[in-house]
Amino acid sequence: MAFVYSCCFWFSLRLGGILIGIFSVFQGVISLAFSCYAQSHPNEVKDQITHWLNNLDLIYLKQYLENVKEDPERFASLSITVSCIYIIVCVLYIYGAYKCNNTLMMAYLVTETARLVMLSIIIANFLFLLKQNTMDIGLLIGASVGTGFFLLGMFYLWVCAINLPILVNEIKLDEQAATIHKLQQMLDTNNQSSFTDAADNVPYASDYGYSRNMMFAVSRNRATIIN
Repeated sequence: MAFVYSCCFWFSLRLGGILIGIFSVFQGVISLAFSCYAQSHPNEVKDQITHWLNNLDLIYLKQYLENVKEDPERFASLSITVSCIYIIVCVLYIYGAYKCNNTLMMAYLVTETARLVMLSIIIANFLFLLKQNTMDIGLLIGASVGTGFFLLGMFYLWVCAINLPILVNEIKLDEQAATIHKLQQMLDTNNQSSFTDAADNVPYASDYGYSRNMMFAVSRNRATIIN
């Protein structure tokens, strides 16, 4: 059973799914653009990472950033590959939502689930690092509220996207049930027609001046019928 039947209280789940896919494509394009920039400007990436390492308390992320600093081009290439795959998956979801094909939508749902889990972990680490490196309470509260609403919106769009295949299955089941009911009615009608035709064709049913349909009825006054 689907949890929602409309997207943002305005669009249908099908149109909402298409719009969600387009929004995801834009996110993939932005990620691809940053990855391409990092690929073509490795020295700037190294300088930025060095600045973070020297001026921020990165705790357990320090080792990871040092690995990126050693070979930023390799990590940028990996990010480009992942972004391209994500964009392709989003396009498949858009086409699947347009055609109501659940098979084409499954790859996006799995990928988006993994992406949201990773995004939640990244945001949690970001807030923790922000707390370690600043004493501005207003900034911490604003960042927490902003990222919280952002994640809430992203998970709502994910719920809308994942409910579209469920709704498609429900519609197909309703159509199958309606078709079976219609065929059953047609079969019952044909059986009744065949029974009536067979009764009309029974021999000697109209003897003694009675109609053929009356041969299946028993009169209360048998003496009258015999006479």
